[in-house]
Order: sequence, then C-alpha cells, then structure tokens
Amino acid sequence: MKKLYTILTACLLLAYLGSCQNEETEQKAVGYLMLQVGTDKTTLTKTEDTYNPKQIAVKIVNSAGKTVKETDDCTTWTEAIELPVGTYTIEASSAGFDGKTAGWDKPYYAAKETVDIKMNTNTSKEIVCKLANVLVTVEFSDDFRAAFQSAVVGVSDKSNSDNKVTFEMRQASETGKAYFPVTDLISNLTVSNYKGELHSKKDTITGIKAQENVILRYRIASSGSSNIGVTVDDATKTYTYTIGVPVTATSTLVASANAWSTFAYLTGEVPSFADVFDQSKLEFQYKTADAAEWTKVATEMTVEEKDKKFATRLTGLTPATAYQCRLYYNDGSEEGITSETVDFTTEAQTPLPNGNLDSWYKSGKTWYPVTENDYNVSGSFWDSSNPGTTTGAGALVNKNPTQGNSTTVHTSGGQSAELKSQYASAFGIGKFAAASLYTGKFNSLVGTNGAKIDFGQPFVSRPTALHGWFNYTSGKIDYRGGNTPEGLGEKGSDDLCSIYVALSKKQKQVDNTNTETFLDLKNDTDIIAYGQLSDAEAVTTNGWKEFTLNFKYKTLEPLETYYLIIVFSASKYGDYFTGSTNSVMYVDDLELIYGDTPVMSE
Repeated sequence: MKKLYTILTACLLLAYLGSCQNEETEQKAVGYLMLQVGTDKTTLTKTEDTYNPKQIAVKIVNSAGKTVKETDDCTTWTEAIELPVGTYTIEASSAGFDGKTAGWDKPYYAAKETVDIKMNTNTSKEIVCKLANVLVTVEFSDDFRAAFQSAVVGVSDKSNSDNKVTFEMRQASETGKAYFPVTDLISNLTVSNYKGELHSKKDTITGIKAQENVILRYRIASSGSSNIGVTVDDATKTYTYTIGVPVTATSTLVASANAWSTFAYLTGEVPSFADVFDQSKLEFQYKTADAAEWTKVATEMTVEEKDKKFATRLTGLTPATAYQCRLYYNDGSEEGITSETVDFTTEAQTPLPNGNLDSWYKSGKTWYPVTENDYNVSGSFWDSSNPGTTTGAGALVNKNPTQGNSTTVHTSGGQSAELKSQYASAFGIGKFAAASLYTGKFNSLVGTNGAKIDFGQPFVSRPTALHGWFNYTSGKIDYRGGNTPEGLGEKGSDDLCSIYVALSKKQKQVDNTNTETFLDLKNDTDIIAYGQLSDAEAVTTNGWKEFTLNFKYKTLEPLETYYLIIVFSASKYGDYFTGSTNSVMYVDDLELIYGDTPVMSE
C-alpha cells in the first residue's frame, strides 16, 4: 500500500530597508516555497498505486485568516514567494475534491501546519499530506458465495443516505475501492438464495477514523448467529468486520427515535421476515425508562415502504424525560418478536433568556438587555447595534440606538426594547445606523465603514415558533447606502422593520461591508429552520401588534447543539446602511413556543 505525501519547504529571507522620510526601519520577509512530491512505502491503507501530484492544492493563510497565496497545482510554484514576518498556516489538500462525498477510487489527502516567519532567519517546513477519508472494501467468503446466487451491499453515510456506493457480488464493483468521509456507515445487504428467497440485513459501523481501511467481510452465520465480529490490524489501520448472514430468512425488527420536547418521530424497519408478514400485527410500543409495562403507540402508523419501513409520531410526552421505545410483532408467541430497545430523552422546553426584555444593564457607555449579574457571569444572550456606536472608535459617537423603555410597554410594570434608527456621526463623519436587537454578539468594527456581527447563541432545544409583540412607526427613507440592490429601499419610500428567526448548525458571522456574508436563510445549508415577518406586516402598526413566527424546518434530524438566531431591526435594509432616521420599533414579551407539529419549509 502507498501513502502520498507532499513536502513543502519554505526558505525565508529578510530584507532591511531604510526610510528616508522618517528614519524608521521597515522590515520585510521574503520566502521561497519549494514543492516536492513523492511516495512513502509505509502502508496505512489500500489506495491506488499512482497519484498525480497536480491534484495537490496549497493555500497560505496569515494570522488574520486571510489567504495570501494559493494554487490548485503545487508544481506551478517554482518562483519565490515573498511573505511579511508573522505566523502562517499552510493548508494542502487534493485539488478539485473536498472529500465530503463518497465515490469510487477517490482518495482525499490533506494536511495543515503552521510556520513562523522570523526576521533574518531562513525557515524550512515539511508537510505530509495523509489520507483524510476512509477506504471501504467488501469481501464474500467461499461458503457465502456457494449459498447465495446474488448479493448486493449498499454502503452509505449514516448522516446522509444519498452519500452511497453499491458493491455487487460477481460484478466488477465487488472488488471496487470506495472512499467515504469520516463518519459512521450503514451497510445494507440484500441476498437471494438458490430458492429465489430474498433476505436483507442492515448493520452500522461506528467509530471510524481517517486513514482507516474498513473491510466488510460477509460469511455464513454459524448456529443462527448474525453478530458482527471485529478484528484490528494496528500496523495497517485495517478494521475487518466479519458479518454472519443466515442462509434462510430470519425475522428482524429495527426501531429508532427522533425526540423533540413533547413528541417523538418513531421509525421502524423489517429488514427480514421468516414467515408471511401481516402488518396488522405490527405496532410501536413505548414507556418511561423506569416503567415496567410497555404501552402501544395510539397514533396511526404510516407505511413508507410496503412490508419494510414504517413510521409514527408519538405525542403527549413530558419534556426532559427519559423514555424507551421498540417495534413489536405479535407472532402468537408469549414474547412476540421485538426490536432492540431504543433509549431516548425528550428535549427540554428551554425558555428564551430575558424574553420579557425587562432587564437592562449599562456596561461603560453601552446598554445590554441582560441583568448585571448575568452579564458579569456569562455575558449577554442578546446584543444590539449599540457597541458599534459606543465602543472603540464608535465611542466618539456615544449613542445607544437600542435600549430599554419603561413608558411604551406591552405589559405594564416592565420594560420593552426600543429600537430607534439614526444617523451616527462624529466630527462630520458618519453613517446611517439601523437600530437592532439580536441573539449573538457584536464582533468588531470594520474601520469606519461597518461592523462584524456574530449571529446565534448555543441552544439545546428545537422550538416550533417565536411569539411576541411589536409596535412600529415607519419613517420615510432618508439614507440609502451605495451598495443597496436596485429597487430596494428607495429614498422617500416607507421604511420597513424586520423580524426573523433561525436555527443554525453554527454561529453565522455577517460583515455588513461584504454583501457575500449576508444571511441567506432559505439556501444556506447551515440553516436548518427559519421564519421571517412578511413585508406586508413590517409596516406601521399604530400600537402593539401580536406576532407568531413559525420555525420552518428544512430537516427534522436532530443535532447535538443548535444556534438560535433571533433578529429585530427598525430598518430592514440597515445592513446596506439604508433606512429612515424617523423609524422606531418597540419589542416586548417574547416567548419560544414548543408545539407538537413543526412546520416544514417548502
């Protein structure tokens, strides 16, 4: 077996330049990047015998995260590369392929190293590109071949069933080499014995790491056993999974659960069945984890694939509670046929921190919607446009467009959030500032042109809607940024407010000087659910108006952690520095709703 590696050698020279105007010294680091490609005879995993070095792309990134030099073909770097003194990250990977999809004969190599460029010092750096995905092969034992006339193995990514390859016994694909991203794998075997009887078996392969070779070896099960045996060769990182398959069909049931706060989606499969299957004898059962008796799920079971796949929605559950479920078939025996028991815990109905917006604390010149204690312990769950006009260079402006208001409130005795768009300036220099309130954190100013915002706070639950109240007075747009799209936010037209919600896989940073970073709720693959106020509703309300925004889910699959994004703005096109200085928005009494039926996006 062979391992591709790439050696990157950086020879860095420094030049001293004198400045005639200010007699200060300007230092410059000069680097020469030499690329050498070879092969290492050390065996880590099976891969193809040759590799084209032109497939290796290289990128040099400075400490600010900016790419200063890159190429899709490392062999083209024959000239010196000049670099200022500093710390750099060198990233090398297979060009034209990111390793995120499964495919035949598509290994993905990658490496990342840092290098320090020092004054008057020549520095060399070696980087070894290693296999970053997983090789999967299939083997059929002689007794297996003798017992079955055909066998097909579909191997798929557990998190993405479309990421799949298929091996077929006695066909060219049987000896194929498939590469997968580093993830748990699902293997689905379908065989036909010489009586023409079809039989299916599903297995899960977990704990896979990069550089490993996974061999799925199918044999005839002994004494009716169909367990998986695993052998490991540490020297070659080869994991052999020996899977026993009965010659005649056995009855097998599989269940799974996707739990929300008060309900759970239950799915079941019948990979194989030894007798005539009668769906009327099949049911889902559940119980709390400490209960002795099982209860039949009363909701109707839907058929996703005849005699094979079934689903139901279990309702009436208690949040943050441990449950168990299983698939049960009444074959007339005392115990019946059951799947393995599935443990699941319902999500908590996590409340929205400071959702009533009664708490406000001033740190320095900046107002935050949070208690003083929470601010000092963990910071504020909410932030606003205030830091941009009260901290750093913005402190010269010293304005808080967003702050608490105890006069215009929905619930007496408390406070609301007042969002007042305005023109923020100091010494004759300024920009239109749309007042905003959002979950996340103000990151930093971008010179005098704008700011970076980190939208989203870590969250562990999946709400179905945001409910609240807003009071909006729209002004005529009197400022319009130069990068505002044509037809939007024309001067003299009525300003619009904005409310939107989202659940994301990660925090999303927006730089309002770079429109490419603006959120695309519908098409961004990191956004799993979203909702937004329509333009027809984002107008002057003449008092308090109730709203409910559904989280429209693109997928119902659970994640370990979510990022909750909630954004209010008194001027919808404020990211383009467009809006009215007469627009004022009040927000109060916000609440996350945890319903029984999530809305799906179109």
